[in-house]
Order: sequence, then structure tokens, then C-alpha cells
Amino acid sequence: MRLLDSLAASYRHYMRGIEGLPGIHLLDIPERFASRTLPLGRYYPIMVETELERIELDHFLRVDRPQLVVPDLLDRRPSSLQGNDILISHYDPTHPSWPWLLLCQWPRIFAEAVPADSDFFARQAYTVEIFSTSLDRAAATKHLLASLAENGLAAIFIER
Repeated sequence: MRLLDSLAASYRHYMRGIEGLPGIHLLDIPERFASRTLPLGRYYPIMVETELERIELDHFLRVDRPQLVVPDLLDRRPSSLQGNDILISHYDPTHPSWPWLLLCQWPRIFAEAVPADSDFFARQAYTVEIFSTSLDRAAATKHLLASLAENGLAAIFIER
């Protein structure tokens, strides 16, 4: 059973806007496998930092297996792009029915503040929120920036 024929049958790749940020491979998980724990109940984001990782992920999704596996090949791999600043970036959909993404890239000190085995940060560096509309994403971005400021933190917002 290939993931491309089941869990990953529907996907889009959201391109990185600048060097230093990942591309995001977003799977639209079929309803029979979907879960409330997934963003909007159905999406599974995968942070892809290099062309080699994109090729590796493509191979992983195409391999024939005896049973389904979670498509978490890159989820726990440490980021090679992590810096010293909090970076926030919007990723717009490449197709009208796909969602709007808000990616945060966090410095290592934040990832080290949570248990190592937690799923809070993808690749020990990223959080991603997924929204049905650009207005919802804009409101969440505004709230995030205000929350950071209230705690004496600043973020760099990267226009794409």
C-alpha cells in the first residue's frame, strides 16, 4: 500500500518565499483517516527544507508497504534552517479550495523549553497553523504578534 494512493492521495506543495524557510508539503487526509487532532481536522503539514528532502519525501510516499504508516519521515529530524530570531511567514494556497498557512520558525531556546518527545514543534523549530480564510490567518497573526510583544519578544514578519 502506497501512501500516495491513500493518506497522501491529495496534496499541495506550498513553496518557500525566501531562503531560510521551508517549503510545506500539505496532505489533505481522507475523511476515513482524518482526526480532530489534525489542523482543521484533516491536514497534515510536512516541512521540507531542501531539494534532497523533497526527493526523499517523494520516495517515502511512493514506497509500497504492507500497511499504512504515519507520514512523519521529516517530523522529528532537526531543522538545518533554525536561526536566532522568531520568523513568521504566510503561505498562500496554490489552489482555490486549499487553506492559508501561518508558519513560525522558532529559535532553538524555545524548542528546548518543551519535552523532547513532544509534538509541539515540527523538526524542533516550526509551528504551523492552518486557516480556511486569509482573514482568519490575518487575525491570528495579529494576535500572535501582540502576544509576543506583551511578553517582551519581537518577531520578524516575512512578506511573501
